Order: sequence, then structure tokens, then C-alpha cells
Amino acid sequence: MLTSKNSENRDKAIAYIRVSSQRQVDEGVSLDAQKRRILDYARFRGIPLDESDILIEKGVSGGIPLWERPVGRRLKRMLASGQYQHLMAIKIDRLFRVTSDMLNTIDELNAAGIDLHVVDMGGQAIDTTTAVGRLFLTIVAAMAEMERGLISERTQESMDQLKAMNKKFTQSIYGWDETEFGDLTPNWNEQHAIDYMVWQIDKNGMSATAVARQLNREGFKGKRGGKWSAGSVIKVKDNPFHERRRRFPNPTGWGNKPWHRWL
Repeated sequence: MLTSKNSENRDKAIAYIRVSSQRQVDEGVSLDAQKRRILDYARFRGIPLDESDILIEKGVSGGIPLWERPVGRRLKRMLASGQYQHLMAIKIDRLFRVTSDMLNTIDELNAAGIDLHVVDMGGQAIDTTTAVGRLFLTIVAAMAEMERGLISERTQESMDQLKAMNKKFTQSIYGWDETEFGDLTPNWNEQHAIDYMVWQIDKNGMSATAVARQLNREGFKGKRGGKWSAGSVIKVKDNPFHERRRRFPNPTGWGNKPWHRWL
């Protein structure tokens, strides 16, 4: 439970910003915009908000409960210090993606006397101590949760269809290159590395960590030029999309290594 210490002068605010995808993190998508809008709102309301009190959560899914996220845990500690009366966010889904997490957290905020401000709801502090306020937020969160479910279903249907057509359905797939027509064709240099992963891990029992270390030593890069880790090795090795390689003829000279194989 969030337990806030009493403080006679705690009228200042703390803000929480979250971007979920690695692409958003890399490109800074929405970070600056969220920060600017929150600062403008705080000035308009006359609520003290120091830029150092704007906490930024990068690359973390909103499906994880707020207090269990790395920056979310820090947010909870800071709120419990008794220095803050206001918690600000751009949208409810930046804080919560699951209705039950929202309701539980709001109970804790209410008990600690902390006001929640959602800028995209007109920026008003939502009175979640009342039945009407709680009902309003519950409906908003439930509708957002339903919409995410529908989007997920539609996305999965589209991905299944594209996979069946051997079309690209993600930003990039290690081991494959996109043609000018949007089809995917094997990148045989990367397929060489994939076969090496499979041979060493599945046949020889080598750890994914050791394989990642060896690939880095040999100069093999990830699809975006990064270094290999145990997690990325397993993710690439076990990607079922590689089964489509059997549709393509072997390149000249393929098979001169013990790990070259057909999937």
C-alpha cells in the first residue's frame, strides 16, 4: 500500500510519462510532446512542477501494473515521501492499461490524499473519492481495454494473412530481407548465423550466452547493427518464420559448414 507522510507544504506535483515501444524510445516519439504539455498544464494551474520531477518510463508495457514497473516503483517511493499532492499524466493509459490496476492504485492515492490529474481529460483533478468519479474512470479504462483487445485481434488476423503470403509483417526479421515488392527472401549471411545458433545450442548443448559471445567475436551484428545477447539469440533461433526457408533453393556453396542445414 502507498502510505504518504503528512507534510504541511506539499502542494507540488510529480508527473509520469511512458513510451512503450523501443522505436518510440529510440526516436524520442511523444516524450518531448508529453513533457511540454504537462509543464504547460502545471503552469496554467499554478501547481509547482519541477522538470526533475517528471519521471520517464521507457520501453515498458502498460500491461505491467504501475507499481511493478522500474520507474513506477520510484514514483511510488517519491509519492510516499509526503512531498507531493498531485500526480499528473497525459492520458490514463500512460499510467494504467488494466482496469483492476487502476482502481487499486486510485484507492491508494485517495488514502494518501494525492490528486490525480489527467491532462487529456481537460486537465481536471478527478475526484476519485466519489462514486461518480470512480465510475467515470472505470468506464474510460474499460473502454480503452476493450479497444486494445479489438486492435490486438485485428492485428493478429493481419499478421496471419501476411505470413501465409510470405509478406513482411514486422519492422525486420533477422535472416530475411525485403524485396521491392514487399516479399521476404533469405539473407544467407544471416541464415548462416541462425544455423550456427541452432547447431551449437540444440545439437551441442552450448549456452545461448556462449553463442552470443561467439557471434560478437566473429563480427556478426543484429538486424539493426547491435550486439548479440542470450535473449536475442533465443528469440532469433526459435522464430517459426524460418521454416519458410525451405521454399528457397540453396545458394551456391551452401553446406560447407557442419551447421548448414535445411529447416
